[in-house]
Amino acid sequence: MTQTTANFMVDGMTCDGCVSAIKRALAAIDGVEATDVNLATREVKVTYDPTRAGVSSLQNAIRGAGYEVS
Repeated sequence: MTQTTANFMVDGMTCDGCVSAIKRALAAIDGVEATDVNLATREVKVTYDPTRAGVSSLQNAIRGAGYEVS
């Protein structure tokens, strides 16, 4: 299985609840293997299977949870 890592900067996170919301949104995507959300640096690192998920679906999940992503 091939895994790829994507890193995003996320604005709007203010608490551990935000971290949990982003983790839940990403975990719901088929192909996401792991997420690491750092509230202090606003970085989100996602390890996923690129044959089952893409960067745009990851970004859309974060936006859908109510956050800005770049």
